[in-house]
Amino acid sequence: MILKGKKFLVTGGAGFLGSHLAEALFKEGAHVSIFDVFASGRPENVKPFEEKIKLVQGDLTDKKLISEALQDIDVVIHAAFPMEIRMPNPPLAGVKSAAAGFLNILECCIKEKALFVEISSIAVYGNEKYQPVDERHPLEPETVYGAVKLAEEEFCRVMRKTQGLKTIILRVADIYGPRNTRVSVPIKFLHNACLGKASTVHGTGVQGRTFTYVSDFVKGVLCAVVSDKAEGEVFNIAGAKFISMLELAETVKKVTASHMPIIFDHEKVTDSRKLEIDISKAREIIKFDPEVDLSHGLRLTHKWMLKNMSLFLLKV
Repeated sequence: MILKGKKFLVTGGAGFLGSHLAEALFKEGAHVSIFDVFASGRPENVKPFEEKIKLVQGDLTDKKLISEALQDIDVVIHAAFPMEIRMPNPPLAGVKSAAAGFLNILECCIKEKALFVEISSIAVYGNEKYQPVDERHPLEPETVYGAVKLAEEEFCRVMRKTQGLKTIILRVADIYGPRNTRVSVPIKFLHNACLGKASTVHGTGVQGRTFTYVSDFVKGVLCAVVSDKAEGEVFNIAGAKFISMLELAETVKKVTASHMPIIFDHEKVTDSRKLEIDISKAREIIKFDPEVDLSHGLRLTHKWMLKNMSLFLLKV
């Protein structure tokens, strides 16, 4: 698929991931609409390019509104997700609402014959059974968030088989970067550095993730959309290198020129996973190759955070 001239709808388009996707798409010459309820999405995220896109404000459970927004759309990228479902014990009402909205979108995509790109998560894998984690890894989520994402994947698979839904599933890994206001570990460590505080590493810090800078996430999505081999497939989208929590803390300290020590808490190890993500399938089939290393990504994120510290004062 050639992006120029194609019509895209990005759900959650005013959020962290969605706004970066929308911006990249219009720069490639696509016609972009974003659909957002503005629960966690921020108008400031799209203000620099709001005149270049169409904005639809509403809830995905509003079937009439989403049906109107999807008319003549070629591709839907589903980046919307209720933040409360990321909590350890999310409210059941939020799960029900997410499922209802999701099914509304799929039904409309089938009607419009639009390609549906599911932004899923490596949370569907749960605890690693082996490393690196590839797309054949057992699917045993440990959180409600992971379970909801896996359910969305299953809906995509079933509706592709029974109703002709065109779909691509992307399992994304630990994304960070400018506009990220959810307090993930990279954001927390950077925030500590901004405030002149030490960061705490649990245990010895050997646990870790395959952190993904947001522009590499966007690149992965666009690589999948333009590929003629991606429809019906599942791909891991992640950075190029596994990073331990200790290495993350040390890199944050270096790029921010922080003089604060790294504190080790050997009594509290809340998450011992080593999620090294295998992206060889995406490299081979959709030609995805992440470009941004950890130091550069953290430096860019830190620069943005220094200008937007008010967004984090009540969160960390």
